[in-house]
Amino acid sequence: MLDTLGLICMMWWCMMLFHPLHADIQYVEPEAQESPIANVKMNWKKMELTWDSSKNYSKYKCTIMDRDIESIQTEVDSPLCRFPVELYLPLHKGVFLTIEVPNTNISKTFTFIPGGINGSAIENFSCVIYNISFMNCTWQAGKDAPEDTQYFLYWQNSR
Repeated sequence: MLDTLGLICMMWWCMMLFHPLHADIQYVEPEAQESPIANVKMNWKKMELTWDSSKNYSKYKCTIMDRDIESIQTEVDSPLCRFPVELYLPLHKGVFLTIEVPNTNISKTFTFIPGGINGSAIENFSCVIYNISFMNCTWQAGKDAPEDTQYFLYWQNSR
């Protein structure tokens, strides 16, 4: 019985964490410092990182890293980094992004945190477990969620 309640609570918590990927993404700068790198944006659908640079550099290094320290680094010659679209990162936890200019002390690190659209969180979430091995979950889209919003429910076996 406690395992069942734990599973329901875990699933409710997971649903509160997952926001639609097309939602606005905000970034938080850990340090306030002068830098030629500005206006950093991440397009999650295309997995493209873009920024403005007040100086032209011949090379940039971009790194994307999740909180479990899984990372991918790429080197580019313009203010656009593309990461593999099939890259699996738990985006709901946020990711760290670093833009560096090789052979200089110039770098900028950002933490992107998915914020979701206000009013897009699911409502009336509930799960019913019956015959010990079947579960039926239902919910309603948030009142302000766009029509194309997709929600995903993930189940993880709890020990």
